[in-house]
Amino acid sequence: MNKETFSELFRLTFAGALQEKLCSPRTVGLYPYHNDPFKALRDPRVIIRTDGKLPLREHGEKGETVVGISVFVLSQWMDQLPVVSTDAPFLRKERDWHVPAFNILCYSQDAEWSWKLEELWNQEADADEIIEFAASWCIRNADSLITRHLHGHRYGIAKWPKQWGQWGHGEAGIRECDLFIQTQKAA
Repeated sequence: MNKETFSELFRLTFAGALQEKLCSPRTVGLYPYHNDPFKALRDPRVIIRTDGKLPLREHGEKGETVVGISVFVLSQWMDQLPVVSTDAPFLRKERDWHVPAFNILCYSQDAEWSWKLEELWNQEADADEIIEFAASWCIRNADSLITRHLHGHRYGIAKWPKQWGQWGHGEAGIRECDLFIQTQKAA
């Protein structure tokens, strides 16, 4: 089986693994709604959406702050980072805080995501390993960014601190990520 077929066949399984990392109430469904779910899962225009509560646990948090998140899984999810949005009331809707619009988080680069999953694929990892890694990586990175917003709100941080690191915006970030991946592959 090739990677594209795997991505298509295991899309619902991946969405389920994401949902398992969230707390109740949680749901998973097709967007837009489709009468025939089996046909819908083969339609690349249909997105699988999972919603739930995320207790923040990154950067010293202990899960006491809980936010709602939605994760949208695209048909070729191994190459396209899932889209994540949150209802966190402390979210700064600013490009420099990695929320360009509509509470959608810019929590990574597509190239970094596909590179990590490509490495697992090339190592011939089994489906469970790939899906568990991808779900954990996605939720952990979304948690990290949301937690940065929480800390910014809690401690009155107005500007994204350089110590937190980040990819640049737009094309600059894509080039930085590509250079990082090339460096890692050469090592």
